[in-house]
Amino acid sequence: MFIFYLFLDQKMKKKLLSLTLILGVSVTSFGQLSKKVLFIGNSYTAVNNLPLMVSNMAINTGDVLIYDSNTPGGQRLINHAANTTTLNKINADEWDFVALQAQSQEPSWGQAQMEVELYPYAEQLSNAIRANNACSQPLFYMTWGRENGDANNCEFAPWVCTYEGMDDALRASYIYMAEQNNAEVAPAGAVWRYLRTNSPEINLYSGDGSHPSLAGTYAAACAFYTIIYKKDPALITWNSDLSDDVANTIRLAAKTIVFDAIDDWDYVANFNYTVNDNEVTFTYPHTSDDITWDFGDENNSINDNPVHTYNENGDFEVVLTINKCGRVHEFTKMININFLSLQNESINAVMLYPNPTTGNIYIKGLENKTFNVSIYTVLGQEIKHFDNVLNNTISVSDLSKGAYFLKIDYNNSFKTIKIVRQ
Repeated sequence: MFIFYLFLDQKMKKKLLSLTLILGVSVTSFGQLSKKVLFIGNSYTAVNNLPLMVSNMAINTGDVLIYDSNTPGGQRLINHAANTTTLNKINADEWDFVALQAQSQEPSWGQAQMEVELYPYAEQLSNAIRANNACSQPLFYMTWGRENGDANNCEFAPWVCTYEGMDDALRASYIYMAEQNNAEVAPAGAVWRYLRTNSPEINLYSGDGSHPSLAGTYAAACAFYTIIYKKDPALITWNSDLSDDVANTIRLAAKTIVFDAIDDWDYVANFNYTVNDNEVTFTYPHTSDDITWDFGDENNSINDNPVHTYNENGDFEVVLTINKCGRVHEFTKMININFLSLQNESINAVMLYPNPTTGNIYIKGLENKTFNVSIYTVLGQEIKHFDNVLNNTISVSDLSKGAYFLKIDYNNSFKTIKIVRQ
């Protein structure tokens, strides 16, 4: 009940702050919105002219998209980070968003390879974007798994042998890059996943089973439109050359996946913390106009990087709310305080995979140990409990799709991790 109260209280705070901004700038909700977006990527962005398609959607709803792009075929982020054209375009305007699309396969590779060949260049480009204009927002373009998996890399990365495995890996990497760079995500791949599951008659792929068909680009454009303008894509009536039924189905999919869960794709307020017994140091790596920390124990702070001392053990829902460049962003993390326990070293090493998951979750780090697991909704309601887990695997296949918190209890030491059921 306490967590539920905190959740409602924090959401109300955010709504009130959003309302204040809306009243101050009424054009945000009811008038014309003009956005400047630079698209950095490759042929996945260039095919069917994704930027123009987003622009046509904006025109259709009374808005404006001023855009530019650099999308040579096959380009990786490592190439763009050293590309003079890309860097000149980043510095050419005060962009609202700069979309970053990696080569279609590289975010599904092994972790060790991505740590050398992908993640540093996502960070380098994000830093270049903010160096040009502190209010410019990196926007990661989450792409999709190939129609039948990646046959070329299946031998080296078995998880990409299927569409689902490759798509899971792409999703995880794009979210990770957004988290690490305090960015937003345009989740085209997630919209594709929903359409493949619920409307398989719509062919999202071109003949190569990789690049998008017109319908596939339309789905990606709906995701971009929603994230850029924070508007319901169901308002769009422009169909490109698609039938009314197909275009409407795609728009409703984007509404479900993106608009109805729009905060889930916003990692701008992601923060770091370190725990030393019952003292926690919180850090946010960027500047903001206003910042509020809710520590989940009826205490809060408006300091940039506060240090907070908890007076009791337990799980605490910490919420950071920032107002940056006229936009409100919020991020929540569950932290565990258990400074009287001798089991912290073991429990802190626990990892879950796959996450997101479509069925089973493997708990790594407590092999040959007995522990309990509870699963909670984001409102703090316990909905599943597993006693004396022995094989380190639990099933969440019966849960509805969405976000949950998984809490592990090992000898009265606790760790809570956010999970996503796809």
